[in-house]
Amino acid sequence: MKHLKIALFLGLLGLLAGAFVVPFQLESLKNTLTAAEYAKMMDAFPFPLPVMIIIASLQIGVLTTIVSWIGLKLTERTGLTLPLLRAWIAEKKKPVIDLAALKLALIGGAIGSFFMILTDLFLFQPHMPKLGNSEGAVWWKATLAGVLYGGIVEEVLMRLFLMTLIVWLLSFIFKKSNETIPSSFYWIGIILAALLFSAGHLPATEALYGELNNIIIARAFVLNGVLAVFFGYLFWKKGLEYAMIAHMMLHVVTQLVLLPLIKLIS
Repeated sequence: MKHLKIALFLGLLGLLAGAFVVPFQLESLKNTLTAAEYAKMMDAFPFPLPVMIIIASLQIGVLTTIVSWIGLKLTERTGLTLPLLRAWIAEKKKPVIDLAALKLALIGGAIGSFFMILTDLFLFQPHMPKLGNSEGAVWWKATLAGVLYGGIVEEVLMRLFLMTLIVWLLSFIFKKSNETIPSSFYWIGIILAALLFSAGHLPATEALYGELNNIIIARAFVLNGVLAVFFGYLFWKKGLEYAMIAHMMLHVVTQLVLLPLIKLIS
């Protein structure tokens, strides 16, 4: 029951995330596709936009709930945890925030934003195809979609579920308990989850640019993979909530500070 309560809470957040991420994705496509391409895409959808948003939100909410519950069950053997949500929801206690971990998450997320934007701007973008009018989505839609979907749903899928599953499988195969799991198992989980997270961006990247070449593939793995390793490390050492905070901070700094600054000076 303690796992189910936390899973349902995360599922509700996933439901909310779905309500913002679908309009954000459509607006992003509208600003990169031609008017004819965008109209053709919208005509191909079998339902009106509000119905699509509801369906997508329900799917994301249900998926988040299921994988959260599985991930939480697997944490029993891996030692990975959600200290704040466990205290608040499962144990009915006041959560004790690790201030050092919070500082690391906030500063790390901000630095990650600078790394991602500057690396993309100077290393990859000069060799990338130009996209539509390059305006992007409205800042508040992009921020909410990033904070809710990226910071919560992606962390549940990639860290709580996938990374925990990898560590659990390794501990099961090699017959290790919580107290005897070597650090190498966690690093394998962190890196494999980061690689799969990066690879998961390739279909959307291909749809966006119309192709996949070496530069585009390298960009997906570098920009997403490095940050995913940091989020995985936070999950291992501090708890999932701090990985979520770092991921959220990444999107906040990117959308509210760096992108407007770049637009202003360009």
